Amino acid sequence: MTCCDGMMEGPKSAVFTTVRAREGHLFHLDLHLKRLTRHAAVLGITIPEIIIPDGLTGLVKINITSNGFEINTKPFYQDIHMDAEGITVPAPRWSRKVMGTKHGDWSPYHNITSDTLNKGFDVALLVHEFCIIDGDRVMPLVLDHDGIVWISESALGGVDSVTFEVCKSAIEEAGFVISQGRLNERLVARAKEVVLLGTGMGAARLTLLDDVEIGDGTNSLQRVCISILGEDWK
Repeated sequence: MTCCDGMMEGPKSAVFTTVRAREGHLFHLDLHLKRLTRHAAVLGITIPEIIIPDGLTGLVKINITSNGFEINTKPFYQDIHMDAEGITVPAPRWSRKVMGTKHGDWSPYHNITSDTLNKGFDVALLVHEFCIIDGDRVMPLVLDHDGIVWISESALGGVDSVTFEVCKSAIEEAGFVISQGRLNERLVARAKEVVLLGTGMGAARLTLLDDVEIGDGTNSLQRVCISILGEDWK
């Protein structure tokens, strides 16, 4: 379904979100639309009335341009709540204002994902100034041995995650402390557990990064996230 024409050029040409759907139910659509509105305001794009077709199943991309909206669906292409092997790649960079939004110049991310999957890895983690700031389609959570769950500082350019927003209260209620910081090599290498949250992967546990084993084999943080995401995500 499409309501807009023309090629999209530049980060401020569009804004989008990708929602997990099954048999017409779009999970946490309200949170996705709130994020879409926040990011659109940064990019100077007006959100029109969005009409979503019935019966959608898969990963539903809602894309907004100055001309209207388009909705595209692709099938689920990875296991959910998986154990994942990853690689690090340099993070794409845009202006400070654009960084952290789901904007119209997303092809560098798509290229990273395609290259990562073609190499047999499950995910790419994006590095800037020797720190992981985001994932190609996940948000990394690093649990240290003191029970602190570290997330990347928002100022570094990571995209705010709807899946993390869904899981955040449950993580804190389970006794973990959430803190923002720099996810540097030392922190990640010594992590007790690294969980990757995203619409397409749910709550995946990172087990290998750049051929280095990650975590001590526990999955306590992953289990908390899976419990709040629920059976519907399977």
